[in-house]
Order: sequence, then C-alpha cells, then structure tokens
Amino acid sequence: MSKPQVAIIGAGPTGLASIKQCIADNLEPVCFEATSYTAGLWRYTEITEENNDPHSSCYNSVVINTSKEIMSFSDFPIPRDWPYYLHNKLVAKYFDMYAEKFQLIPHIKFNTTVLNLTILPDKRWNVRYITKGEEETEQVFDYVMVCTGHHRYPRLPNYQGMDQFQGNQIHSHFYRVPSDFANKRVVIVGCGNSGMDISVELSGVASQVYVCTRRGTLPWILPRLLRGKPIDHHNSRFYTTWLPSFVKDYLTKRTVKTTIGPSPIPDLEPKTNPSNSHPTLKTNFYDCLSNGTIIVKPNIFRLNNDNSIEFIDKTKLENIDAIIYATGYKIEFPFLNSEVVNGGDEILKMFDEEYRENLVWLYKRMFPPKYPNIAFLGLVQLIGAIFPLSEMQARYVTSQITGHIPTHPPISKMYKEIQEHQTSLQKRYYTSARHTIQGDYFQELDNLAKDLGCYPYPLQTIWKYGINMYWKILFGVPTAIQAS
Repeated sequence: MSKPQVAIIGAGPTGLASIKQCIADNLEPVCFEATSYTAGLWRYTEITEENNDPHSSCYNSVVINTSKEIMSFSDFPIPRDWPYYLHNKLVAKYFDMYAEKFQLIPHIKFNTTVLNLTILPDKRWNVRYITKGEEETEQVFDYVMVCTGHHRYPRLPNYQGMDQFQGNQIHSHFYRVPSDFANKRVVIVGCGNSGMDISVELSGVASQVYVCTRRGTLPWILPRLLRGKPIDHHNSRFYTTWLPSFVKDYLTKRTVKTTIGPSPIPDLEPKTNPSNSHPTLKTNFYDCLSNGTIIVKPNIFRLNNDNSIEFIDKTKLENIDAIIYATGYKIEFPFLNSEVVNGGDEILKMFDEEYRENLVWLYKRMFPPKYPNIAFLGLVQLIGAIFPLSEMQARYVTSQITGHIPTHPPISKMYKEIQEHQTSLQKRYYTSARHTIQGDYFQELDNLAKDLGCYPYPLQTIWKYGINMYWKILFGVPTAIQAS
C-alpha cells in the first residue's frame, strides 16, 4: 500500500517541522518553496531589481524576541554557546542545521510557486504549481499543510493624500538598512515591535524621527532581560496559566516600573492592561524619546503634495522625506479562495470591518470546517515562541492523517469552538486586524497536547516521574526541549 502523499506549502520553520513529522509518521511529503532557500522570513534577503518583493521581511539588524531556550524545537536544542537572543543570521543557521540533521532538503521543490489548490470530489487536493524554468504542473495529494505564515503581504493604512505625497513611502516589509534614510526626516507609522525597532535604529542616522501612534498611546514596553535572564524564562506554567489576569497585570506593571520606568511623556502611557495587548521589547525607545531623537505624534489626518503631514490634533510637520508604514500584514493565500480561511460572507458579516480584514475561521486554529484534508499551520500570533507550537501542530495533523487521534467533530461543534475563541479574543483585546489570530503559548500547546496524549496532568506526572519533575514543569523555564 502506497504512503499517503502530503503537500506542504512553504519551507520556513513550520514547513520544515511538518516535513520532519511526515517522515516520522511514514507519510510522503512534497514541500513547495517559492524561493531558493529555507528558513522563510528569517533568511535576510536584499531587495534588488530582480527580487523587488521578497518573501522575507527581515531587515539587516533584526534580533528575535524570544530566547533560544523557548524557540528551540523539542528534539534539536539551539547550541548552548549561542547567545540568549539570536540575530537573524543565527536563526536562519539554526534552521539550516535542523534541515541537515533530519535530511529534509530532498523533500523540497525549490523555486516552485503554488498557483492553485482545488478540492476534488474524493476530498483530495489538486495542486497546480510552476517551477522556475519549467512548465506548469499538476499533482494530486491526499492532504495539504499550508505553512506560509502571516508576514508576507503588507497591510497599508488608508490616509487622505497618500497618492499625492511626494516623499518616499514604504512598508516596513521593505526596510533593510538605516543608511537609506541618513539625514532624512522620517515618520514611522505604528509602534509595534517593527515600528519601535526601526525608529530606534534610524534615530542614530536620520535628522529627525517621528513615530505616529494611531491609538494615541504607546504599547507596553518590556525589557529583554529580567534579573539577568531572558524575560520569557520567567513565564512559567504557574505564572502563565494559574495566576489570574489581574495578578499578572500587576506583576508586569511592577516589572516595567522597576526596570524601564514610566514613559518620559505621561500622556503616552498605555491605557490598556498588559494582558490586553501584544507587548513590545525595545528598552531603549524611552532613551530616544527623552533626548528628542524620536518624537511621538498622534494619528495622521492627511498627507499633502508639498511633503507635509497633518495630524488629528491639528499639528503639522513640514519637509518630511519618508514615511515607513509599520502597520502589519494582511492574511492572504493567493492560491486559495479566501472563504476557505475566513469562513465566507455569512461569517464575515458578524464582525466589524477592521476585524474582518484578517479574520481566520479555523477549528483549533488550523482546520477550515467545510474543507477536509487541509490544515493551516503557524497561523497564530503567539505571546511566546511560535516554533514549538508549529511542531505540535504538525504532530497533530499527521496523527489525524494516520488515525492515531480522532477526526474532527461535526461542523456545528467546530463552528461553536471557533466562535467562542473569537469572542474571547474580542473581549480581551481592542478591535484590530492584528488581534484576530492572537494566542497564548501554554493554552495553544495544551489544547493540542491533551488530544495527543502528552499533556502533563499533575497526578499522572507526579505518579510516574515524581514531585520534583512536576515542580519543574510548573515553575521551570517553559521550553519544549526534551534532550540536550
């Protein structure tokens, strides 16, 4: 009997973990990768005339925001002598090492773009693709794992006069090096991790940097290190899952107060609690704010053709050379009908316009209820490292294919689970396109682990391994590493 064939789209970290898991479960994976390399957005790619719209959004100085212990795959720890927080070149090297260790490269079709996915009457999928220099080809697969992520298609705001402004306008996706903005007056729209990162970097070379905060305040800014260790080392299972939100909010605020301190401009202090928004790691932003190399402005009202910008507080900036929009990404899969992911018009009309832009209607954050034999992996904006979740998702999908865990419940039950999840997100976070795929590290992992049979139930763990093991599970560093 032939092995079930699985199409994997994308050879980034999630795609690599999926290939490895398919091999482990005796499936036949074929991975389609549009570029000539692995590691996805973590592979720094220059922008050239030949490659003016790269997949990678990685600029030259990017350092990952999760520590090496938290981002490691379970069976392939990052080397001990590497730094806590990895530069993008080391992140890409880690995935190269992973692919080599588990011999994943022979299963990847590089320079191959998937053009279209079509479901067949027998529930298999027809994949139409083209490899550079070759003719279009079609192949039928028993299952599809979509691993292209959600940082590919820039999302731009819609300001008056954007088509008239004479200065340079780019999305942060296309930012690479600060020298391109030397001695320029630059406005950065958005104050998430990318906006903060780029603004601080440009503050040393630009003549003036302005950061436009569309909601009137700054986000919660956390330090990378707390008591000499990465801050995510302190996000133990007990802290994350057992403490109520008001206690975690109090502790986070206290951490910010005793490490970074309050904003030099009190009016810019965040109005929401830390648990109600995605935090930012950029400790030295306040330094730049206090010395004037970065000036914060409110949301933009209008751009003008004389390179001036008007803001909603009726202030105005003249002679702006460039605008960088650090305004997030659209969730798109051009090879698929959009209703596969967002549920279609009947679902979309239940949500506000901005929220529905990036709505994801997937059971267990992976499965479209009406479309069997396809899964979307890595499509979660975790507060924590995504790679262990991608690995767990891959295990979940292949376990379903091989029959080790049950198939999905009826569509009505899947809809109920998705609705409850989206309702909880809307209650917790302010309405924004960026919050439609938010997830918590332990919650997402545990939901899958219970079905897979690897959840660390307290009594079972203590009975089998002893109280000391469960103590480490409860209060230790939240890493997926199982060997070192």
